[in-house]
Amino acid sequence: MALATDKTAVITENLADAGLDKKEIAECLEMINQHEFTALQKFLSDYRRKLLDSIHAYNDQIDCLDYFTYTLKKSLEVK
Repeated sequence: MALATDKTAVITENLADAGLDKKEIAECLEMINQHEFTALQKFLSDYRRKLLDSIHAYNDQIDCLDYFTYTLKKSLEVK
């Protein structure tokens, strides 16, 4: 765990926990150092959208699997 007094380490740990890789974290830190907060906000917003798209894709797969198991169960009950 990063020390709260080491802001860069705290930011790095938080971004890593959010799933960003080392290159993406370096890009974020560079944007912070350059005071490019609008660009950072867009970058993080785009990353968040990517995560949500992944969740929705997995949710669709789960729905398909649930429907398949439901229909399989129904077909076995008929016999």
